[in-house]
Amino acid sequence: MNNFSRTKTHPQKKKSSWIATCYLLILLFLCIFCSCKTQTNYFDYVSELRSNIFIANTEELSLRIYAVEKENPYLSDGIKQETATRAEVYLTAPEGNKEYNLSFTIGENTYGGDMSFDNVKTEYYYACTLDISNEKSIPCKIQCGDTVMEMNATSVRTETTLSAKYVLENLATEEAELFTAMTDKYGFTGEIYLRLIYEDAPYYYVGVIDRNGGINAFLINAQTGKILAKRKS
Repeated sequence: MNNFSRTKTHPQKKKSSWIATCYLLILLFLCIFCSCKTQTNYFDYVSELRSNIFIANTEELSLRIYAVEKENPYLSDGIKQETATRAEVYLTAPEGNKEYNLSFTIGENTYGGDMSFDNVKTEYYYACTLDISNEKSIPCKIQCGDTVMEMNATSVRTETTLSAKYVLENLATEEAELFTAMTDKYGFTGEIYLRLIYEDAPYYYVGVIDRNGGINAFLINAQTGKILAKRKS
């Protein structure tokens, strides 16, 4: 008599074991596939970002303050360099032969100084390293001689204004052919200008620059993300 007995495997257990193995293999394949496939974050290639605009006007003066982040040196060559955060102030006055001094308050700190006059743009200019992107308004004082004028520059952004990042993500989806053609396994082969602009209402300008300096430019509705116009140069 044989002293060894055979253990019979139940058919249902074989089937369950096979299904579990297949399930594990599928999960392993999905994990490997997802880890290999990376999605390009095009916002990482923005070399100029204007995320907020503040405006104030009197009968004689027009004040604009931009919250910007831009590369230095500033070159339209399709390659993003290191960027720096800045507050840029522009003042339009009736005459360009006077001296204007600016001071403005953010929180408990005061910034400002003498404004330079740009003969080409015929406006006064001041800039400093400062993040003002999330401000709602900026109280300013403009001094010209003995005259001091107080102006409260308020943001053009509203609750319905889309974020710059959302606008770019939506554009990359709408213009998938362009962005895909400029993307390889190493990333995006270009740089992007993303500027909030204001003409009676807020809009976004997006410039997609390739390595040859070619620009695909888009004007976008800041409330809906809809492309209003586009041009290639």
